[in-house]
Amino acid sequence: MTQKRNLSTEKIIEAAKEIINKEGAEKLSFSKVADVLGVHSQAMYPYFADKEELKIAVTNDFLDSLTEQIKEELQGISGKEALRIYGRKLHELLLIQPQLTRLAFGGIDYSQKEEARNHFKDLVELLESLIEPFAKNDVDVINRARLYRAVIFGYAQNELWGLFKLALVSAQTSFEFTLEEAIATITAQN
Repeated sequence: MTQKRNLSTEKIIEAAKEIINKEGAEKLSFSKVADVLGVHSQAMYPYFADKEELKIAVTNDFLDSLTEQIKEELQGISGKEALRIYGRKLHELLLIQPQLTRLAFGGIDYSQKEEARNHFKDLVELLESLIEPFAKNDVDVINRARLYRAVIFGYAQNELWGLFKLALVSAQTSFEFTLEEAIATITAQN
């Protein structure tokens, strides 16, 4: 059994992610996290007030991980190739952990959760920095970034729901085609 003094925010988040990845966010509970960690569920209250607060912490951790992994892939790369890498890597990362993706992009109301919104903002600002050289102004950057995110998240969501399983064209082939079309649109100079 883990001793209470060895408990940490990070350990609780990792245990919660393990449960969410296996069972889904709706099955997350303090008692399940406590079981994974070998502690009593009351031991988590100094770290998180309730399950919703824990879900926000898990979401923030997931968003930060997405941003950091994409940044690593982008080292020294710019232009269209950077957009390609951003799109492919984000798409891949969303599909690798489907339950965390469902939580982060379907289980959180970002308009009500400022802390989570700020973590999501980091991922968006990274994309906007890649688009900025191709845009006329700030509004143009936002619109182009929204188009690109819609392609990536739309494909991930449709794949996670199994909507491309019976298609004549594979989801990956279609994603690559659409990603290239989006890059061509985003980088076109008006």
